[in-house]
Amino acid sequence: MKNVFRLALLRGAICLLVWGSSTAVFAQTGGAACTRESLKGYIQKYFTALEAHNPSSLPLASNVKFTENGVEMAVGKGFWQTAGKTLLKRDLLDTQKCGTHSNVVIEEKYTAPKTAAPAPKAAFGGMQVKLPADGAVRPILFGVRLKVENEKISEIETFVARETEFAFNAEGVLATKDQDWETLLPLEERSSRLAMIAAADDYYDMFAKVPKVRTPFAPVCDRWENGFQTTKKQPNSPAAPDMKEHDCSPKGLEILTHGPRRFLVDVEAGTVVAYVLFAGGLPDFHMFKMRNGQVYLIQAVIGAGSKSIGWPTEPACKQ
Repeated sequence: MKNVFRLALLRGAICLLVWGSSTAVFAQTGGAACTRESLKGYIQKYFTALEAHNPSSLPLASNVKFTENGVEMAVGKGFWQTAGKTLLKRDLLDTQKCGTHSNVVIEEKYTAPKTAAPAPKAAFGGMQVKLPADGAVRPILFGVRLKVENEKISEIETFVARETEFAFNAEGVLATKDQDWETLLPLEERSSRLAMIAAADDYYDMFAKVPKVRTPFAPVCDRWENGFQTTKKQPNSPAAPDMKEHDCSPKGLEILTHGPRRFLVDVEAGTVVAYVLFAGGLPDFHMFKMRNGQVYLIQAVIGAGSKSIGWPTEPACKQ
């Protein structure tokens, strides 16, 4: 934990040196006009419009940018045309950056591929994934980031994971419905914004043979990636015999090609989300739940492969 707070202090010092004060950053985001209540309202409007397959009711900026799994397209295209009923939704509200993030399980009608491609294999165990019948309504995984400027939605970044994606198991996320991601924490259990960003940022740098940093994981920490719990031994899983359950460290995995990260932070609820092009080719977000300076829950959605995540990097001081 000391490394996280040391890094947070260093980042804070750099920000003060470059920008003069944190209030300058705050003013740039327009955060003063954002409240938890207003951001919740934008999320509600978005999902009402999404389920209606019609974005015309949304307060969109004239230059709004929309991406789906890193690919830029017009608002109303892509998953907008096939979205169904929302089954589970967890919201993060960043009043400083005037942004929101929603981690969602949502229904969609399955459309069988028009080619004779074989069913994908599960990421763990090599078993064939059972595909739904053509036309069947089933749950899939979805995530959306919204940015609000001058009371208009100026950015929409979405992630969609279906059967062909890594470790897909929407039912696995539905089984975690009792996890509490939104209740506001008591003041004494909250972490600083910079400490939360450091914890999420360091997680990706732990994918190394000898990590130089360490995210402060709680003694019992669990992680789900596209609905598959990767902190629990599973039948037919090739996990190492000495795997420690309830340990969120990516120990043993060496992936050095993650791109730059972007973040949204909800200090009051203890949640931080990191956006990254995982392994250099998979649009990805990891959502971390923290209490008393430690990460104890992680939910991630990894979408279809893409050459880019579709968004420019942001200076660390603007996170």
